[in-house]
Amino acid sequence: MRIPKELLWLLAIFFVQQTSGITDWGIDLPLIFTALAGLRTNAPKAAAWGFTVGTVQDLLSSGWIGPNIAAKTLMGILSSLSQKHIYREKIHTQTFLIFLMSLFQQFFIWLLLKWDGTAPPASEALGILIHTVLMTTAAGVVVCFFVVKFRRRRFDPATA
Repeated sequence: MRIPKELLWLLAIFFVQQTSGITDWGIDLPLIFTALAGLRTNAPKAAAWGFTVGTVQDLLSSGWIGPNIAAKTLMGILSSLSQKHIYREKIHTQTFLIFLMSLFQQFFIWLLLKWDGTAPPASEALGILIHTVLMTTAAGVVVCFFVVKFRRRRFDPATA
């Protein structure tokens, strides 16, 4: 039986995500995986990856189950639908997608928590949003650099 490489990447991402350095910095590696996986697949597969990533992330978190599932599923679909506008072999366009998806996720989860009545005040939420979006985008630049370089070398060695 052959294990899909995306599943192995997902397990590695959640292993690294649980380390204290990544968590303390506010980097959301599952978000980066969902955005880049959605960019390279069709909408149903992207929704399935987003649902899977969100489920695992909600199960590993101390909060209630649901916010990450909904946010990551929608994020996967939006990433897949943006294939016509995002060139997937350019680092800056992929990084911009990660920035937008990170902003979308933070705002969406804050709205869900606001609806539930457990959201922090807007000033605290804005600080968390800025920190998380910037750190996830910075990590996304590094990830996109290696993804683009690997894909170029793999599919067209002359452009590497």
